Amino acid sequence: MPVTSTGLNASYVRAIAPSRLRPSRFSREIYGEPTDLTDDLLQSIRDNGILVALVVAGEPEAETWEVISGHRRLACAIALELPRVPCEIRSFTSATTRRMAIIEYNRQRRKTFSQTMREADAFEEFWVSRAKSRRLANLQKGVLACSVPGSNDRRNSDDRWNSANMAHDEAGTNHDEHRAYGRTDTRIAQSVGLGGKDLYRQARTVWRLAQSGDVRAKSSVAQLDAGTKTIYAAYKDMRRRDRFSADFRPTPYDVWAFRQDRAYGVAHPGMIPAAIVAHTLYYYTRPDSLVVDPMAGGGSTLDVCRSMGRRCLAYDIQPVRPEISRHDIRLGFPEEAARCDLIFCDPPYHTMLARQYSADGIATVSFPEWKTFLHDLATSAYKTLCPGGYFALLLAAQTEKDLPVGFGYLDHAFLGYSAALEAGFQPERRISCPMAGAYLPQQVRSARREGRLLGQVRDLLILRKPK
Repeated sequence: MPVTSTGLNASYVRAIAPSRLRPSRFSREIYGEPTDLTDDLLQSIRDNGILVALVVAGEPEAETWEVISGHRRLACAIALELPRVPCEIRSFTSATTRRMAIIEYNRQRRKTFSQTMREADAFEEFWVSRAKSRRLANLQKGVLACSVPGSNDRRNSDDRWNSANMAHDEAGTNHDEHRAYGRTDTRIAQSVGLGGKDLYRQARTVWRLAQSGDVRAKSSVAQLDAGTKTIYAAYKDMRRRDRFSADFRPTPYDVWAFRQDRAYGVAHPGMIPAAIVAHTLYYYTRPDSLVVDPMAGGGSTLDVCRSMGRRCLAYDIQPVRPEISRHDIRLGFPEEAARCDLIFCDPPYHTMLARQYSADGIATVSFPEWKTFLHDLATSAYKTLCPGGYFALLLAAQTEKDLPVGFGYLDHAFLGYSAALEAGFQPERRISCPMAGAYLPQQVRSARREGRLLGQVRDLLILRKPK
């Protein structure tokens, strides 16, 4: 059969038993297993059968065929125990054209960021392979030209042409294709629906960091897949990682009204602005100091320490990152934390976010148990710190919600201050860190209408262990 411009032969349709069809491994690698079978799709196939034939690859008389398009339809057919399904059999000229066909059949599919970037990986591999083939062809042309009598007088100009041509090939395209199609990254961006090369490069940066195991980039990819973050925002987060390095300019005031910064830590209940941690490290530690965060949450302290050249030990009762060790601080500090320079604590304030934390965590305990916890925490911190070390305790006032009977509010900063003094600490500083942007517009309007005050008071207590 004649080969078409798309690299596949003519095709025809026949009914094939599902047992003789095998899902494409390449399709699974790109798009995953077809687990999103809706009741509507199952019911439609149950009532009407498969109206659009699956596309399969193989020879007409093969025993099995690889599914190129129709994995969800095949999964439905298997679930409904259909004896046969209509299949359009196509014969592809190479494994590459088969893979490109799979991507093309999924062009209109609604894809996650990860699926889009796996498509981009496949396109990049395809263009790199083509560039390598062109380079080899150019070298062969050069060898043949040199072997032709009388060609020596043209050798310098030929060498210059080949060098220029190979330079284009290193970018994924030769000089003719560069004029006709533009850069490889532009072509890939258009192929996967990401627009121009700039957005594609931003997406590629985030994707490669995530593939290398970077937990913050992996968190960004998860948010991109869920549609809760844009590529540009994720890229900006990656770029801002070093903003607390050598050129860090701290505020000289004792009011730290900072906003959330997604460049540090991963999504977690009760995340705090990374700048609070950065300023604490700047004023109360030195480079290479050992910092301990016993309730690390999403790991903001860990990330800021890395950015500012501090060592960090991070713990949590339910770690969400591999760099955070599992430990319940109610059992005291681990031995490896002994003689640390700073302990930074942002505990889950009594009942304020209890529904979002572990059921066996401190946020769910009674008010008397919470006060006991604060005293035990301060005592353990005092024993663990080196002489002259600092205990930083970030606590917010609790208003309206889940208050003990008879209380109008709970001043957790006062409770923490009292516990720290009892443990032997000396007060160093009280810094206001108001919570900004925590309320929705309708909550603000309701508070005004009802004459209520919304709580934004939060304080960072800095306490020092005497030398």
